[in-house]
Amino acid sequence: MEFHTLKDVELWQLVANGDQKAFDHIYLSHSKDLYKYGFRFTQDTELIKDVIQDVFIHIWESRNMLFIQKSIKFYLFSAFRRDIIKRVSAACNYESIEDYHFKISWEVSFQEILEENQISLDSTHKLSRAIDALPLRQKEAIYLRYLQGLTYDEISELMGVQIPSIYNLIFKGIKSLKAVLAPSDFSTKVLVLFLFFLF
Repeated sequence: MEFHTLKDVELWQLVANGDQKAFDHIYLSHSKDLYKYGFRFTQDTELIKDVIQDVFIHIWESRNMLFIQKSIKFYLFSAFRRDIIKRVSAACNYESIEDYHFKISWEVSFQEILEENQISLDSTHKLSRAIDALPLRQKEAIYLRYLQGLTYDEISELMGVQIPSIYNLIFKGIKSLKAVLAPSDFSTKVLVLFLFFLF
């Protein structure tokens, strides 16, 4: 069966009925993205892997009781985010989500946006400077919207922020990036492509 052709509700129904191959498909489709997202919170690769494994074990064991109201991807990111924050908090005694981000390397993720669109800067220093200038929640909102393709509604629920605030976070973040990554850093054609992709 070609699972990628199924709607999420159809795919989930197979999992709920105990279809191991459908479950494997979900794991293979999303585990890599969850792993990357884990680096937004900690550099401990084993912890990230453990949390991913725990999330999928819980899903399989609770498949008959779970009802996915939105997308499977949203459910996975939501469960993973909640668990990784809990585990990192317990391990490091951090008090807020902002504390989790102090050693995050966002440059890698934002560099992917450029590379996927065949955009290169004279140096990655400008990109690093542009990203460093963004508040933490702007970084996460942009990451979830443009690298993970979540909807504004999903990001709002995931981050616990109202939808208008999500729009505002992303708009201000893009505006800040544009201010630092000035048009002189790109050819006109490439700049238009970059901004089109972000919006």
